[in-house]
Amino acid sequence: MSPSRRSLAALVVTGAALLLSACDGGGEDAAPTTAEPTAADRLEQARGVLVDAGSVHLALTGTDLPEDESSYIISAVGEGTMEPPAFTGTITARLAGIQADVPTVALDGELWVKLPFAPAHVRTDPADLGVPDPATLFDPEAGLVGLLPQTQDPQFGQRARAGAETVQEVTGTLPGETVTDLLLAGDASSPFDVTYALVEESWQVRTVEITGPFYPPATSTYTVTLDSYGAPVTVTRP
Repeated sequence: MSPSRRSLAALVVTGAALLLSACDGGGEDAAPTTAEPTAADRLEQARGVLVDAGSVHLALTGTDLPEDESSYIISAVGEGTMEPPAFTGTITARLAGIQADVPTVALDGELWVKLPFAPAHVRTDPADLGVPDPATLFDPEAGLVGLLPQTQDPQFGQRARAGAETVQEVTGTLPGETVTDLLLAGDASSPFDVTYALVEESWQVRTVEITGPFYPPATSTYTVTLDSYGAPVTVTRP
């Protein structure tokens, strides 16, 4: 056989071998792999869902709150928007030792409350009441949304039914300073435990449960429930 024919035969054999290898799946390393989402991935996904919603209904409840504190939030219910951060609803708080339901509007860094026996809302400073500005809870960077990416060592917890929904828990810890900056309560030097309940498939944050030294030395818990994602919300000055 001439050199040119031997070269042509070698090319044919080599091409056939490559074709057979491709047909029988010989390249195992080339097979695509799909990694399962981590707990951190799910928190990031949930963060995006919450930011994209733009508005949400909120219910907050506190448990194991110390009776000897003179001013703190017991519960709150209302709705808010993220652009701009705003809230309208009712806050149940202990103010100077007296428990009261306080209709509240927060918008553009201003706070209006209707105190017991007052005929109308009055503008006030949150610091004067010893409570955080509730509008900050809806800030797309520094509010509740901002807690998710700051969660340390997130791990998957239980899967459970919550009414008609299936939720996946994600547990972790939050730096004390992150919590105290948001809620204006707590020991900034101590970490707080946090548990998120994320609705499977939609990955909405349904609840955020934060436990730690809000009023040291006691250990207290605040639970925030979020729903009605994207529902129309209008917040106006009283």
